[in-house]
Amino acid sequence: MTAEHRHEAQATLTPAVCEHGVGGARLQLVAVALTDGPTTPDDQAQQPDVICQLRPSEARRLATRLLELSDHAEHPGRR
Repeated sequence: MTAEHRHEAQATLTPAVCEHGVGGARLQLVAVALTDGPTTPDDQAQQPDVICQLRPSEARRLATRLLELSDHAEHPGRR
């Protein structure tokens, strides 16, 4: 398996994308997309977008982890 890289990450909400839980509760999903960004006609290295639909709790866990890692990246010696 080879590692693939994307250059941008985006998060969006689409009203029609939801999950129905027990008891009919509707749960809006958060779409996280990893993309190569805008392309030009001669850009042959373009990879397809990677999109993951997350439940709100999963999106919060990812956001928390991203904040922790970005804080560490800015201040590597600090805990």
